[in-house]
Amino acid sequence: MSKLCLLANAASSHTEKWASELGRRGWDVHVVSFLPARIPHATVHVVPGFIGGKLDVILRRSWVVDEVKRLKPDIIHAHYATSFGFLGALAKEHPYVISAWGSDIFSFPRKSFVHSLLLKWTLKQADVLCSTSRIMAQEMQRYTDAGRRAEVIPFGVDIERFKPPAEERQEASQPLIFGVAKYLEPVYGLDVLFKAFAQIERQTPGRACLRLAGDGPEKARLQRLALKLGIARKIEWLGAIPSKDVAELYQSLDVVVVPSRQESFGVTAVEGSACGRPIIASRVGGLPEVVADHETGLLIPPGKVKELAAAMEYMIDHPEERKRMGEAGRSFVLEHYDWQENVTEMERVYREVLGDRSQEQ
Repeated sequence: MSKLCLLANAASSHTEKWASELGRRGWDVHVVSFLPARIPHATVHVVPGFIGGKLDVILRRSWVVDEVKRLKPDIIHAHYATSFGFLGALAKEHPYVISAWGSDIFSFPRKSFVHSLLLKWTLKQADVLCSTSRIMAQEMQRYTDAGRRAEVIPFGVDIERFKPPAEERQEASQPLIFGVAKYLEPVYGLDVLFKAFAQIERQTPGRACLRLAGDGPEKARLQRLALKLGIARKIEWLGAIPSKDVAELYQSLDVVVVPSRQESFGVTAVEGSACGRPIIASRVGGLPEVVADHETGLLIPPGKVKELAAAMEYMIDHPEERKRMGEAGRSFVLEHYDWQENVTEMERVYREVLGDRSQEQ
């Protein structure tokens, strides 16, 4: 049994998925995390807090490096190229894999020249680089040696859990339900969704409603915006929901809307498609990779209220197209984003790098 050390946020649903499934498949999985969590088939090692302040950062960094050396893993895999990636690089243990998640590649290196240099140094220490989308893999190449490529391995979805409901709604006279589950922050463009929905309500009242799951710093501002636009009573606010309930949410919607201003992959769209729902999404980041325009959904320019409202109107007026796109989306996910196949791809990477190391020795 090979020992795998994941440097990752154990409280993240994505970390839980990777760690739990790899453990179930026979890997001895250890997660080193700043946040506590219980993960089936894995052992979580929580980095302790010390005395606070800048000295605490130094002490925690030293603890992580010492813990990795104590565990003596066969593979180290950092999930996030900057914070965890940097800590893994400092441990100087190999084989070492880094997976980029999004802001670590698109935002961090653009803060300053020093940030860019730090990312370049960190990525250079890895034996293998991974990305969840092709566009992020291309962005990573800006900070790596010429010719070096990243393995594109998506997060994927559990197609047995994320699937169309047993029975679809039959009441054609009922309002169409648009919605999404997102952390409430500006980057996800929910203010654009509210304005587009308000435009539809002004033109033809009662044809649609919104169902929104999530919490975050944008919540109060969004609630004030809803009141100002006169749509507060048309929005069903579910708050933060457990990850186990997300599939049921998407099954309850007619259309999943992802109006993000930036998106490194687009797992929300994949989950919605897996449930047989047509998608409306921004043409930004990794979303065009997971939403085929006019095939599995509609792509619109980010931040454009008028275009989003038009796409929502199209979904309201074309029930047969909604059904066709939803079915095509489900087929698309089965072909490209089956979670079990994605994990198998990651295992291939692990075995290849282990094989390379054994040959070197």
